[in-house]
Amino acid sequence: MLQIARFRALADQVAGSLLPADAVGDPAALARRRAVSLGYLALGVAPFAALPALLAFGPAPSAATLAAFALLIVPLVAALDLSRSDRLGRAHVSVAAAFSTLVALVASGSSASPALALVALPVVDAALSGSRRLVAATAAAAAAPLAGFSVLSAAGFGAPPADAALAAVGGVAAMVYGLAIMCRALAIADWMKRDGAADRRFEQFAGSLDELVTRHAPSGAVIFASQAADALIGAPSRRLLDQGLFSRVHIADRPLFLQTLAAAAASELPLRAELRVRRESANAFVWVEMRARAVRLHEADPASAAAAPVVAMFRDLGAVKAHQEALIAAREEAERASLAKTRFLAHMSHELRTPLNAIIGFSEILSDKTLCSLTPERRADYADLIRRSGAHLLEVVNSILDMAKIESGSFSIAPRPCALEPLARHCLNLMALKAEAAGVALAIEAAGDLPEIEADPRAVTQMLLNLVGNGVKFTPRGGAVTVGLTTRRGGLALTVRDTGVGIAPEHIGRLGEAFYQADAGYGRQYEGAGLGLSVVRGLVALHGGEMSIESAIGRGATVTVFLPAVCVGGEPRPPQVAPRVEASECSTERVLRRA
Repeated sequence: MLQIARFRALADQVAGSLLPADAVGDPAALARRRAVSLGYLALGVAPFAALPALLAFGPAPSAATLAAFALLIVPLVAALDLSRSDRLGRAHVSVAAAFSTLVALVASGSSASPALALVALPVVDAALSGSRRLVAATAAAAAAPLAGFSVLSAAGFGAPPADAALAAVGGVAAMVYGLAIMCRALAIADWMKRDGAADRRFEQFAGSLDELVTRHAPSGAVIFASQAADALIGAPSRRLLDQGLFSRVHIADRPLFLQTLAAAAASELPLRAELRVRRESANAFVWVEMRARAVRLHEADPASAAAAPVVAMFRDLGAVKAHQEALIAAREEAERASLAKTRFLAHMSHELRTPLNAIIGFSEILSDKTLCSLTPERRADYADLIRRSGAHLLEVVNSILDMAKIESGSFSIAPRPCALEPLARHCLNLMALKAEAAGVALAIEAAGDLPEIEADPRAVTQMLLNLVGNGVKFTPRGGAVTVGLTTRRGGLALTVRDTGVGIAPEHIGRLGEAFYQADAGYGRQYEGAGLGLSVVRGLVALHGGEMSIESAIGRGATVTVFLPAVCVGGEPRPPQVAPRVEASECSTERVLRRA
């Protein structure tokens, strides 16, 4: 055993001098090239080491024996070539041709010689590489000299007879070559044993990770999957083997999946891709991050590098994608809010400038001494225009202040038991003159025996005035605005229905937001700051109620406000689409019309 250990140490030292450790990046490829180089070096050196004994105890070497020694220089050249390049194929083919020629010389060109069986040694040597292409090339190179000797023999040019020296040289060469092949086979078996242990350690390590770890064959088929498959996609790891994982990849992501595996097999760097994989429990896909890298084993030559196995890790990107989508949604919402605020400021400049111009202009007229000849009727008209402009300006400012207070949480309400029907009638009386001027009829539909609820009468009045005012504003002459009061479980429903221009469905969800106006539905032919519904929505939320809108272009709009029997505060919520309240649902109907 000590001698064997010394021999292996010497062999490692010689191999290290031929091929330093830093000459090849891949340890497996380095070990293979060292083993082949040592075998060829031994094949070329051993017969020359026996040459003194042949010369001392045998006859003078014949021409065939000298030719045999010349052929054995080829393995030495091949070993030196491997120390400078990684062309294993060229080394195998050249040594196979030289060794086959040596065997043909030993066999004296006879096709019946037992020595011809030694031609299989180069083929076995090439087979240890695992490359079919190399085996085929080596077999062709080994067969070529035999075919050449056969042709020469058929033409009458027979090979010289083999003498004892030639047979001894051939025997030593065959024995050394065979021993070298056997040592390489044992080394490969040892590598495979270590690889098996490494595979087990790899599987144990992969099983301890939260990420799904898979190993892929060159075809892309899964040959190993860790137990994390159950947590990631809800399927046991055995169902991912072969094409199980590929069948779960989203059909649109399958080309990317295969391209990533192929590129990783041909690259030295890890590659990354984002894929969608179907979960087992539901017909839903989960976003995963795939990181793939090739695992270099014992490839025969660089041509087989593309066939390297690939290890991939899959990590759940659900939370990351949700965060990205939330960021995108937040950015879009911020952009929409900024745009709405810009539009609001543009509208507000008009809403403020128009009454201010009227106030300033008519005030200058009344204060101008040159216009003192104005009749009292004309002066009264100008004063009324100033009053109405000031009232409109005050309404705009009050809406802005109320909205600011509601959004900042500083708007306080004083809920107390109150009846909604008297408040609704009072609001209609306040809006009667405006509705008469617009040619719009006002009506109230109230169910009998409406109970009192806990609410702030001032806030409810402001809700009704804003809703009825919007209805009158956007209803053409000859239309109607109806206020409905009905009982619902847990409270009362207040409905304001008009026959106006209506609202497009895509705007309903955002009505009630500050600074938002449905320009597409109403256009800018109507005055107003667009804060009426925002104030209503905020006041409804302060009561713990809900607001919903049902409308369509050309069909009018119905705004329903539900107020609970007991006032409980809450946060403003976007308006919802609600069914239209029909007149038949009310037990009584009273119409207030001023012609």
